[in-house]
Amino acid sequence: MTVTAANPAPYAPSSAILDFITRYRNKGLTTPFTSEVLARAGVTDSLIPRTIQALIGLELMTDEGQPTETLEGLRRAPEPELKSRMAAWISAVYADVLSFVNASDDEDAVRDAFRAYNPVGQQARMVSLFLGLSRAAGLRADDQTASTPRPSSRKASTPTTGKTSLIGHRPTLKQASASLPAGLPAPIAGLLTKLPPEQGSWTKAERDKFENAFKALLDFCFIIAERTEQEDGNE
Repeated sequence: MTVTAANPAPYAPSSAILDFITRYRNKGLTTPFTSEVLARAGVTDSLIPRTIQALIGLELMTDEGQPTETLEGLRRAPEPELKSRMAAWISAVYADVLSFVNASDDEDAVRDAFRAYNPVGQQARMVSLFLGLSRAAGLRADDQTASTPRPSSRKASTPTTGKTSLIGHRPTLKQASASLPAGLPAPIAGLLTKLPPEQGSWTKAERDKFENAFKALLDFCFIIAERTEQEDGNE
């Protein structure tokens, strides 16, 4: 169940969700995940109900309190692959949101993408959760320094490296979708907007992160068939 306007959207603090994932990865947690388990894991009493609702809505926990395949995948992911796995998870679970906005868009644009979601009074918290998870997955690396401005007595200068910047020049998903094939899954379409522009450049680390996320999304969006219809027809 992805996050859509048809159901109450998750709005727990991103820190509670990220701490839960880290705790489950490093130490494990007793199942089923009950209120008592979350309390022992450090979630405050006032946050437990919305954290449980968010864990279910984000496809990390079943209605019965059991870990999902998504959560197990995050637990087993080697540290170098964790961010790409998280990026694939966020792209999938927030596919509806990402059909209107890019994860790296400014906060006002993201806020507009959530205006149809319920409960209306919690939309600001929904946005905060989405931004926090996207930032942790490396989808909003551009706003980490912008969120902590430092006063300076001299004009800041931007060093020239000869490389095309990949931040601030990518099209939004709505802009890019016009040139993408019809029927392309939204998570993959969103990831494709992370490609540098033609004749642009990126680092090997950025390319490797893209490749890992793309492989994870292919497995998420498409089922591998043992035999193709063409092979069956040739027999």
